[in-house]
Amino acid sequence: MMRPTRIPEKLAKDLEQLLQDGVWRPGDQLPGERDLASRFGVSRSSVREALRILELHGWVDIRQGDGTRVAYPSESFGRRLRSRLHEEDFIAELFEVRRILEPAVAELAAERSDAKGIQRLEELLSLQQSSTTDLYRFVELDLDFHKTLAELSQNAVLSEIVVLLAAELRQTRLTATAKRFRPQSTLAEHRKILEAIRASNPEAARKAMLAHLNTVERSAKTKEVGR
Repeated sequence: MMRPTRIPEKLAKDLEQLLQDGVWRPGDQLPGERDLASRFGVSRSSVREALRILELHGWVDIRQGDGTRVAYPSESFGRRLRSRLHEEDFIAELFEVRRILEPAVAELAAERSDAKGIQRLEELLSLQQSSTTDLYRFVELDLDFHKTLAELSQNAVLSEIVVLLAAELRQTRLTATAKRFRPQSTLAEHRKILEAIRASNPEAARKAMLAHLNTVERSAKTKEVGR
C-alpha cells in the first residue's frame, strides 16, 4: 500500500517545480518561512521541513542569518547524485564511499563526543523505537542519527559529505516497496554504535558502523527498507 504524501513532501515538490520553471533564479533569496506558509496554507514547520528536503536535493542553500537562496548549478552536487540513483553500479559506488567515510566518523565521534552528544543519540534512538510502525518517520530519524554522529565527529567537511550521501540514498529506500521493513534490527545496530561511543571505544565504533552499513547495503540491493 502506498503511503499518503506528507505535507512537507508535497510542498517540496511544488517549490521544486517553481524553481524548475524559473520563478526564482540561482542566487535569488526565497521568501521567508512566514510568507511561504501563508502562500501555501501550511504551517511554518512544514515549510522548514520542505526547505530541508530541497537543500538535501541541492536546490537551495540555507545559511544562518542569510535566509534561503536558490543554489547555483555548480553547487548542486546533490542534484547530480540524484540524477544517477537509478544506476545500480552508481549506488554501489556510493555505498563504497560510505563504508570508507562513516566508520571514520564513528571513530571520531567515540573520541570526541561528550555527555550532551551521547544524550542526543539516546533521544534519537528512543524516538526511533516509538516510530517502528511509521516507515517515513523511522527513516527520517535514521537520517538524523547519522547526521548527529557526523556532527559529533567535529569535522565539518566529513559531516556535510556524510549527510548528503545518507540523504540521497534514503530516497532510494523510500521509493522501494517496503517488503521487509525490519526496524528492530536497525535499532539493535544503532545501539551497538551508541554503546561503543559511550564507552569511548573508537575501534568498536568503527566495526559497529561498518557492520551496520553492510546490512544497509544488502537491504538496498534486495529493496528492503529501513536504515
